Amino acid sequence: MKFCHVNKLVILADEVYQKNIYGPKPFISFKKVMHDMGAPYDKQELISYHSTSKGLMGECGLRGGYMELENIDPYVQGQILKLRTICLCSNTVGQLMTEVMVNPPKEGVNSPEVVALYKKEQEMILGGLIKRSKLLTQKLNTIPGIKTNELEGAMYSFPRIFLKESAIKAAKAKGLAPDAMYCVEALEETGLVLVAGSGFKQREDTYHFRITNLLYNTSDFDTALDAFKEFNAKFFKKYP
Repeated sequence: MKFCHVNKLVILADEVYQKNIYGPKPFISFKKVMHDMGAPYDKQELISYHSTSKGLMGECGLRGGYMELENIDPYVQGQILKLRTICLCSNTVGQLMTEVMVNPPKEGVNSPEVVALYKKEQEMILGGLIKRSKLLTQKLNTIPGIKTNELEGAMYSFPRIFLKESAIKAAKAKGLAPDAMYCVEALEETGLVLVAGSGFKQREDTYHFRITNLLYNTSDFDTALDAFKEFNAKFFKKYP
């Protein structure tokens, strides 16, 4: 906040994972920090975002969300509104989900049945994400050649792969980044889609991949991780 204030930078705060928290650390918004710091930081230009597709709804196919502008020049706000009016809006289901996200069922407003169902589904979704995040961390850290940090939120793990020199040379001969080759072979062997760390500006001479914990059925997710473990053993045997 201080850096952006001193350098006159607008903060674009992507806060779409604010409900996907798995550890004891709470979500704290940029807006809260800005106002808690007081003057002169409470005049910081801030645009924050939230989305149904990446939030607790966890439904990547549903497209809806919002942005909030704080201390943005009225002229700029007008130009943003103008740009939005010439774009297609989110579809009906996306709009409905955004409404549920910002205005969920409440006791005394909606029926007890609706409130109870909403709370049950929330707990089921978040509970599943927490369970699979722990499973993912635990299983990845038992696989030789792979190490990952514990997941504290969102839907991804970003483990490091300690590739052998033979794998690195083989990848370069194919014109691929080493972790990209690893991901391609994992896809061909198991059907699992991983994203190579080389697309994320990782530290030079390190290799990673990104994997999600979104597979809804936890037992299926466990089975998929077992298949991945078998692939990894074959990969390191192929490139000793």
